[in-house]
Amino acid sequence: MARDQGPFKLTNPWPKIGWWSAAALLAVSSILGFLVLARVQQNGPDLGTWDAICRALGITSDSAPAFAAQPPLRTPTRIAWTPQTLAQVAAGDANAGAFVALNCGACHGEDGVSKSSLIPTLAGLDRTVIFKQLDDYRSGKRLWGVMSAIATALSAEDSANVAAWFASRTGGLLPVRNEGLPENGRSLRQTDPALRLVFAGEPTRGIPPCGACHGPGDQKLGAPSLNGQHASYIQRQLTAFAQGARQNDINAQMRTIAAKLTSEEIQAVAAYYAAKREQRPQESGAKAAQK
Repeated sequence: MARDQGPFKLTNPWPKIGWWSAAALLAVSSILGFLVLARVQQNGPDLGTWDAICRALGITSDSAPAFAAQPPLRTPTRIAWTPQTLAQVAAGDANAGAFVALNCGACHGEDGVSKSSLIPTLAGLDRTVIFKQLDDYRSGKRLWGVMSAIATALSAEDSANVAAWFASRTGGLLPVRNEGLPENGRSLRQTDPALRLVFAGEPTRGIPPCGACHGPGDQKLGAPSLNGQHASYIQRQLTAFAQGARQNDINAQMRTIAAKLTSEEIQAVAAYYAAKREQRPQESGAKAAQK
């Protein structure tokens, strides 16, 4: 038969030769690529078999946990606004806090109205703000010599009490009046940097409006109202956040924002909020004139 003759005969060995040749070529290539060539390191010792195979595959051979020294975990504050924490703050007794506040008047002024531009006014400040800052001083999350020493001597109950007392004082910071709606000139086109940053922010630079947390637009839980606060104090704290000297802001929110502000913008925002202090006597004088 024709199939028994020539290249088509049933006993033709070439297909087997071809398959075995391909298998042998694949085996030699694997040995050279995974075991021989992959072992070689320039300016270093040859790798072991497992390391060479992993290197050829483009994966790491290190399957053990990392034992390199890691920086210690640092949290910005111990305070979390849980229902339990909020209940503890709300339970503060202003009458009891008046006794604790006797130790505060020398720096923060009578009834919490500071006379020094570098020391914040506490009268009218939200109690959650005072409670958090005292705990940050007590835990070392915020550092300042005198305040750290005083806060260490206070219990959490004392902090809640004195926070309630300062929050009940008048004549200090102005309340937030929900001036959040856009008004004449308060937009991204505003040329005044203070008005633009307070009411509109700078979205192109990732800067939200200051008023969304600190007033006069709205007030975020734990964020201090700045209406009527000293300009020098605001400027000093923004600079501390920008430089990383102050790090007790949750999620590094203030550090991120302040680092994007120029020194001129920081000064302008501080001056805007400080100017709110002048509104109180003007309003009082206007009421007196109407009588």
